[in-house]
Amino acid sequence: MWTTFAATVGGSAAGLTGLTFIVVAFRFDVVATSQEYRNRAAQTVSLFLTTTVTASLITLPQPTWALGVELLAAAAASATLLSVLDHAARRGTSRHARPTLVVALVALVAFAAGIATAGAFAATGSTKGLGFYAASALLGLTWGVYGTWVFLTQAGTDQINTAATAHSQPAPAPAA
Repeated sequence: MWTTFAATVGGSAAGLTGLTFIVVAFRFDVVATSQEYRNRAAQTVSLFLTTTVTASLITLPQPTWALGVELLAAAAASATLLSVLDHAARRGTSRHARPTLVVALVALVAFAAGIATAGAFAATGSTKGLGFYAASALLGLTWGVYGTWVFLTQAGTDQINTAATAHSQPAPAPAA
């Protein structure tokens, strides 16, 4: 029952990973020079790749307890990586693409917690917790798409706005 869902979500996440690379390539001039955008791009790719890998694990024929251990390990690795990348992005100078701390933490914690909860159920031999995985996978896809949208539409606009403001200032009066 869950293998069809996992295969669908995994394929979607894999496709979105590729599209994220394309969006970053379009905005490379801005992403490469911004600590915040580089880390947000890595965070977005991490969300998609975690979803792809965990979906692949669900589709593998294996004992349920083994799936549980793998999901717990994936949740721990993902939570650690997403936390490190979020902290690094917050040290960046731009405030334009920075989601509020509460929103980001809730989304990232819920993402990893859902995978961990599904893993905990599976480690005890039950697949009843895979609904938590489903919610996490959909959250990961949604948050990742948001991140990609930010790169596409907002990356570099703070630099453009600064330049436009500088050009709209009246010229200084000539010295007499």
